[in-house]
Amino acid sequence: MLLRNKLRAFVCLLFCAAPAAAVFEDVPAGARQLGFGGQAAALEDPVSLFANPALPGLSRKFETGASFLASRLTTQGPADFSAYGAWALIPRMAYGRMGTLTLAGTHRDDKGLATQNTIAFGWATANLLRTDAGLFDFGANFKVLRAAAAGGDAQSGIGLDLGAVFRPDGRHTVGFSMLNITNPSFKLGTIKDNAPFVLHAGVSEKREDYTLSLDLAKRTASSGQKGNFSVNPGVEHVWRTERAGRIFSRAGLFLAERASAMSAGLGWKHMASEISYGVAVPLTGAIIPAHSVTLALRFGDRDVEGEYERMIKQEIKYRKDLVEALDESARREGLLKEELSSMKAEIDSLTVRLRDTQAQRASVTDEKERLAAVVRRQAAAEAELKALAEKRRADKFNQLRYDFSSDWQSYLKLKGGGAPADVLRGSLQRVISQYQDSGIDISQATMELQGLVR
Repeated sequence: MLLRNKLRAFVCLLFCAAPAAAVFEDVPAGARQLGFGGQAAALEDPVSLFANPALPGLSRKFETGASFLASRLTTQGPADFSAYGAWALIPRMAYGRMGTLTLAGTHRDDKGLATQNTIAFGWATANLLRTDAGLFDFGANFKVLRAAAAGGDAQSGIGLDLGAVFRPDGRHTVGFSMLNITNPSFKLGTIKDNAPFVLHAGVSEKREDYTLSLDLAKRTASSGQKGNFSVNPGVEHVWRTERAGRIFSRAGLFLAERASAMSAGLGWKHMASEISYGVAVPLTGAIIPAHSVTLALRFGDRDVEGEYERMIKQEIKYRKDLVEALDESARREGLLKEELSSMKAEIDSLTVRLRDTQAQRASVTDEKERLAAVVRRQAAAEAELKALAEKRRADKFNQLRYDFSSDWQSYLKLKGGGAPADVLRGSLQRVISQYQDSGIDISQATMELQGLVR
């Protein structure tokens, strides 16, 4: 027992005497972030809540996940640690406005020399400010930080992160965040250190198959090291498959004093699940790669592309069947009109023959029967023609109801996407003006417009 205590004291003393990494650095929180090169204040991703608390605001599905990271490098310099994390994004309504509640926790182990635990509670707004230039959102994370050296007492502190996001359009995102604003201090053994205060500024652009990101960060001094400045560019390409989901390839750079690295990553997203892997190779010091794995789940998420494709195919088939039915009705109508014309000529001929054969009483009965048969055929043809005309009117009425249903579903998707009220009113007015005299039931659109006008 005495030998064990002496050994523990020796390890603790060795840890306190050697240069130690800073506590609670802004290391990549997920495999996608590692694949992009590091944390980014403008990268639209659920795990980006650790880099910018305002980014999760537009999430409208309950999302959760977990990640693992093993690295010999942090944003401040050399280290040797492994970290685990889990998070959840919960869309909520607060004071009449939509937003996203974020819950997260991380555990970091510096190879038994020290442990760091973080519990974070945050809120991010959704479309808080709308201007002609774009949308502004804000967010904040309240963090409970706890660190302990091996064999020592745990130290606790309070952290605060603030973030802002500007989205000028659907493709670009500009983000700014301040992490560890309170700059809490911790005493690990004989070393006293502060969680570094970090300023992040970033921009990202999302195209059909590419996502580009650039992040700049400034960190304060910690653990006996002066602060550093980093530049972090990254790119992602998506490979789409017909039924197996989407595959992502990523690459990035992290350029900073004492902590430069080159990274790459892969991801696979199918339906409501996504798994990602990232690797980073240091460009300074020991060339020992960092690895990260992330699993994310989106509850209530759907394969939008597949669903949209199925809807398009169903609509094309419905329209094709309807056109074929209308063409067949028009063809049969033409044949019936020709038959009616022929029967009319026959009736006229029979009438003339009946007048000419009035003297021949023996044949009058036969001619009258033929005339009655033709008249019955004419009446049947006219009834069928009338039925076809009614069917055509019913088909056209069903087409109008189907078109109105499609327009109404498009409006509901527009409304569910958070479109502004003036856009919703304009869409409803266009639908009502198009179908109000068609005879179909558009009361739901009329009531929705009345609700928007109030």
